[in-house]
Amino acid sequence: MAHILICDDDPGILKLMGEFLKRDGHEVTIAKDGIDALVFLKKEKPDLLVLDVVMPELNGYDVCHNIKFDVRLKDLPIILLTARDQELDPRLGALMGIEYMHKSASPKDLLEKINKILGLKQSQN
Repeated sequence: MAHILICDDDPGILKLMGEFLKRDGHEVTIAKDGIDALVFLKKEKPDLLVLDVVMPELNGYDVCHNIKFDVRLKDLPIILLTARDQELDPRLGALMGIEYMHKSASPKDLLEKINKILGLKQSQN
């Protein structure tokens, strides 16, 4: 399947999302914040980044900005995942060529979006 980098400052979200994606056959790497994600991305390029918006030090938009100006990473698919309910978030994501999803979405919906972006068939979980 795919190698997915998950970046979120909430350990519970990281654990649940990581386990769910691993059960679907994906390889998962965890980043606990934006800096951790950028350090990983300097070494490796995953197939997809699932990125929280609100994080300390570097928020999700800062991470996206860094990624989109890196020639090696500029085509990396990104899903911004947030608990914020602001109309501006999906519009900013769309302007940056980034998918957006609310944290209240079901794991099944997230998996469907991931598999659609990656062009993969949905497994039967």
